[in-house]
Amino acid sequence: MAITRVEVTPKQGDGMRDVRGDVIRRQLKADHNIDVGEVRSINGFLVKSDIDKSEIAQRVDDLFSDPIIEDVLTDSLFLSSAEQFSKTPDAAITIGFKPGVTDNPGSAAYDGFKTIFSQHEDRIDATISTYHTYAFYGLPEGVTSEWIASTLHNTLIQRAVISDSAACAAAQWPAIDFPEKPPQ
Repeated sequence: MAITRVEVTPKQGDGMRDVRGDVIRRQLKADHNIDVGEVRSINGFLVKSDIDKSEIAQRVDDLFSDPIIEDVLTDSLFLSSAEQFSKTPDAAITIGFKPGVTDNPGSAAYDGFKTIFSQHEDRIDATISTYHTYAFYGLPEGVTSEWIASTLHNTLIQRAVISDSAACAAAQWPAIDFPEKPPQ
């Protein structure tokens, strides 16, 4: 089965806010007294399915995003888009579930996927995994991307892929692969 990557990020501009990014920024301030200039967020979906990628790409606004307030991208990373992310972040962290862990947002997305692609028999074997990517701008000196990642995810059930400032400067973005369940 093919994997289709779908990424969704809040639109930028007058009156637009990245609420998820703001929550992370405020959490770091409240819990650790760390002032971060800006945090941008990306919600990711990895769709494992035999349905053609082009068909999935045509329906992403129906299932994964609100096109009024969010932009969506298929089979690419938003961090690679100079149009969406014109400034290079100080750090980028992607967090997703480990293989075998129940992914409730992924299950909800799968329910919608089954409805939208109800005419396809291939939908039955499909699965969807979710992840979140955070891009950090204006990190205080001495705060490492590894430390931030450790505060944002539960290592028992989640995994994190980290790009520090050097990796970000080289456009080496964090990307999680589909979490294949271990053989039983």
